[in-house]
Amino acid sequence: MRRFVCGCAAIGLLLLGAAVAQGQNAHFGLGGGLIVPTGDYNTVDKTGWHVLGKVDIGIPMSPIGVRIDGMYGQTSHRSPLTGNTKLAGGTADAVWHIPTMVPGFKPYLLAGVGMFNWNPGGGSETKFTWGGGIGTSIGVGPMHGFAEGRYMSIQASGGSLKFLPVTVGLSFGAK
Repeated sequence: MRRFVCGCAAIGLLLLGAAVAQGQNAHFGLGGGLIVPTGDYNTVDKTGWHVLGKVDIGIPMSPIGVRIDGMYGQTSHRSPLTGNTKLAGGTADAVWHIPTMVPGFKPYLLAGVGMFNWNPGGGSETKFTWGGGIGTSIGVGPMHGFAEGRYMSIQASGGSLKFLPVTVGLSFGAK
């Protein structure tokens, strides 16, 4: 697991360094919120929490951008089971900033792939993950609030682990 987290961090730093070197806009963000299990995962675990760190890299003169994010979260097992499920991983996403005429209001769609480790308490697996969602950034200047909802699917052994992370947070960086 440590190698995975270190590898994701290294890739994120390389992409960030490349973006800064090319003069592209880079925004950093921190947030948190709820993890809502869906499908079979919902029958085993209750709603939980997560924290999110992200780097958004804008492409000049384009509504498309790139985002690298990392998430850590936890959900608790439903009764009669005890314990919790831990989720940790990251994704690389394409972000389409939807054009709008409202100053300071910036809706977006995102979709991407990555790797997540999930540990239901008895052993862990690191698997391919895909997801997508919708969000908005609100604010003027270098600091913005953001809110988003995504659908995530970890391709686990014997099926998939599906959940909805709902996140609010702050982004900051050069504009």
